Amino acid sequence: MKTLAGALVLSFAAVASAAHAGTTLVGGGATLPALGYGGDATHRQITPTTGSFLYVYSAQTGNPQTSYCQTGSGAGKNILAGGTIGGTSYNVQNACPDGSATPTGFGAAAVGRSDLTQPNFAGADSPLSASDYTNYRNNRPSSYPVEFPAVAGAIAIGFNKAGVSSLNLTDAQVCQIFSGQITNWNQISSVTGPINVVYRSDGSGTTFGFSNHLSAACSGTASAHFVTDQAFTNVVAKYQPTLPSNWVGQSGNPNVANYVVANDGTIAYVEADNAANVLGSFATVNGQDPIANFGASPLPISSSAINYNYVINGADPTTGRPIMSAISGAPSTQCIALVDPSSYAKPVSGYPIVAVSYLLANSANNGSDQTAVQNLMWAPYNSTITSNTTQIGSGTGLSFLSTSFTQSAVQGCVGT
Repeated sequence: MKTLAGALVLSFAAVASAAHAGTTLVGGGATLPALGYGGDATHRQITPTTGSFLYVYSAQTGNPQTSYCQTGSGAGKNILAGGTIGGTSYNVQNACPDGSATPTGFGAAAVGRSDLTQPNFAGADSPLSASDYTNYRNNRPSSYPVEFPAVAGAIAIGFNKAGVSSLNLTDAQVCQIFSGQITNWNQISSVTGPINVVYRSDGSGTTFGFSNHLSAACSGTASAHFVTDQAFTNVVAKYQPTLPSNWVGQSGNPNVANYVVANDGTIAYVEADNAANVLGSFATVNGQDPIANFGASPLPISSSAINYNYVINGADPTTGRPIMSAISGAPSTQCIALVDPSSYAKPVSGYPIVAVSYLLANSANNGSDQTAVQNLMWAPYNSTITSNTTQIGSGTGLSFLSTSFTQSAVQGCVGT
């Protein structure tokens, strides 16, 4: 009865707040936390559902409704920056259609926000890189990007192979599969047939988190090692300069999961929530389950692991480990918070392959959306919101974070 009453109160509050606010915050990006953020793995553009993080945020009095477009982290950061990047035009107004193509916008017009010239927020599992920061500043010179870690997610090894109901892998086997050294199912199971690897074809924070683990956990040499990057082709380039013909790319975690479901003999790295809800078949790694052994309590991020006004600036040429560099001409504020990837590359306990996902916003030009965006950026640390979010936590493959951020510091980063 208490649970039912709480749900009714939240539902009523959501309706009341929507009527009060009268607008919709528009964002998108990372697909890894999208089920937790919006509760929908089916569509690119999500209207948040009951129990999801953005739904509970909107249920708080005064907060507006939200829309979230699953573009992948790389495109999400580009849309936040806007303009033409790498020959492609990114704009918050561009459509967010379902399908295999990566959207170049967040579909603002479709949710009644044709007034927006910049997104209200973005999600990314790969933190700002040096080029991301430059793109943003070139296209939005009157503003700075705001970035804070919001959630963590387990990255599962999903599979579909007739005759294989369970798969127990070691780190060494994961390394060998994705470097192309293990190529047949008889090397990891009792059946035979080629292993068809499915990877993220878009700029992906899931790829960044996965490669952050691989470059730390896999033994390699100066000439043959994994590279931490959001582009899978860069991750495996020292092992596979040209990808094998039976390795298939897909845009977004949902498309990866759906492809594996439809094709026998496939194996993929995919966000755990999608693996559990769409695939159903995923491996344990080092005896750890990405659902059962992750997310039961907030993932601790120590203050010593937070680097302010730093970005990722490539990878070490001999180890593949990510390089963190101080931003040249950085703002005087502490509003760009980068978690050292080494702090979660090889967890000392629990499931070993983890990504940290960030919420990003704009320091200026937020206009009448300022308060709502401030509230959203604080929401991952707001216990009223996190305690009512059932799509993140135990049994979901996603976890909120335990950090030392203060409300005044986070909200103070979002100006008018």
